[in-house]
Amino acid sequence: MREGWNIGKPCYGYKAKTFRHPNPAKAAKGLTKTRLEPDGPCGQTVTQIASWAYYDHLGRDAIANLLNLDLEKHRPPVPPGAVRARGVWSRSSVYDILRNPKYTGYQVYNRRATRSRRGKVNDPVKWVWSLEPAHEPLIPKWMYDELAARRQAKKGSRTGGERNVHPQTKRTYLFRGMVFCSCGRRMIGVPRHGRSYYLCRPSNTNRGRPDKYLGHEKALYFREDALLDAVSRFFADRVFGSDRRTILESELAGVDDQAARDREAEVQRLGKALGDLAKRQDSILQQAADGDPDDPFTKALRGRYNDLEKQRTELASALAELRQSGAAGPDGPTAADVGLIDALPYLALNLATAPEDLLRTLFEVTQLTIRIDAHGDRATLEITLPEDQLPEVSGAAERITEEMLSQGTPSGRPCEVAVRAPGEIPAAITPIALSDGLLIQVDVRLVMERRPRRSAR
Repeated sequence: MREGWNIGKPCYGYKAKTFRHPNPAKAAKGLTKTRLEPDGPCGQTVTQIASWAYYDHLGRDAIANLLNLDLEKHRPPVPPGAVRARGVWSRSSVYDILRNPKYTGYQVYNRRATRSRRGKVNDPVKWVWSLEPAHEPLIPKWMYDELAARRQAKKGSRTGGERNVHPQTKRTYLFRGMVFCSCGRRMIGVPRHGRSYYLCRPSNTNRGRPDKYLGHEKALYFREDALLDAVSRFFADRVFGSDRRTILESELAGVDDQAARDREAEVQRLGKALGDLAKRQDSILQQAADGDPDDPFTKALRGRYNDLEKQRTELASALAELRQSGAAGPDGPTAADVGLIDALPYLALNLATAPEDLLRTLFEVTQLTIRIDAHGDRATLEITLPEDQLPEVSGAAERITEEMLSQGTPSGRPCEVAVRAPGEIPAAITPIALSDGLLIQVDVRLVMERRPRRSAR
C-alpha cells in the first residue's frame, strides 16, 4: 500500500494511468497497477475550489454556487453507479474534495471502515499514507493541513452572524465563532444573569482523556461586554484613530529592535556553546593521545569526540543561519504595507454603542479573532486588512458612522489611543506583512469579573 498505487475508482480530478504489474508472475498473467494523474479541467476545478476556500475564505455553499455558474468548465462529479447524480455541485460534493487527502499527492488508505461501521470515515490517526508523494498534487499539502485546521476550529459553529433559525432561538452573540480559549477550543456563547458570556468547558468532550486538558478550569466564562470594550478601543485607536499610523510605525520599530536584540543574544549563546565544545574536544584529544589505541577507554573517548563533533556541526549550522537571517534584516511590513491603513476613514465615535448587525459586518470583513489567555485577564486581538477588501472595510465603518449620527451623538466618550490609556491596551502590537494585505495583532487587558478558578479533576 505504501508504494502509492491507486486502489478503486480515481477520485474526481484524477484519472487512472496503467502500469505493468511490478510482480513478474502477476505481470505474466496480464495484471496491471494504476497511479493517478490530473484529469485536465476537472483537476483545475479541484485546485480552484481549494483556492476559494483558503484565500477567499468561502464556505461550501458559496463555492458550490460559483461552480454551478459554469457547469461546462466545472463539470460536477458523478457518484458510483451514477444513480444519485444531481448534475450540479452541492455543499457535500465540495466538502468531499476539500477533506480528501489524496489531492496532496500522497496515496492514503484505510480512510473508511469498509468491513465495519458501514463505511464510516476512520479517525485520521488510522489512515495509512504512502511513504512519499505518488502522483501530482492538486492541493498543496500545507494548504490541505491549514484547511483541515480551520474546519476543526470551526467545528460546531455556523457561518455568518444571522440569528439561528431554530424556533427556540432568543438571542444572538456578537462575537460568535470569533473567540478562542488558550487551549485552542472555540468558546461558545451562553446567557448568564441577563448578560452574554463566552464559555469554554472541555469536560463534555473530554471523556476518556483526562490528561488532554489537564490544569484547565472546569468552566471558564468571559463577559461579552468586556470583550466588546477591548475590541472597540482596539478598532478606534489602531484602525480608525487619527494617530493610528504613528502608533503602528513606532510599535513596529520597537518590535524590530526587540527582534534584533533577541537575535544578538542567541548569537552570543551559540558562540559560547561552540567555544565550550571546542575546549571539551581538545581535552578528549589530549587524553586519547596519551592512551593505548586498543584500550576500551580510548575507544570510548573517540566515540565521545565524534558525538561532540556532531553537536558542533549542528550548532555551527544554526549560528550561520541566524547570522544570515540577521543580515537579511527583519521580515516585517514595508512602508507600502503600513500605508494600507491610510486608506481607511477616521472615526471618533464609541464603537461599543454601534448597532450589533453593523459591528458584526465590520468584524467579519476584517476577520477578527479573539484569543483568550486562560491564565490571566488578557486577550490577543487579531485582524486582517486585505488590500483588495479595503473598500469593504471602509464601507462597513462609514455605515456605522451614518447610522450612529442619524440616531444622534452616542453617549460615552470615544475610545482613547492606547498609549494614553495605560493598563487598558498596552503598547504591544505585532504588524505582519501578508502577500495581499496587513495582519495586525495586539495584546489587551480585560477589565471584567471572572468566576473563581477551579481546576479540572
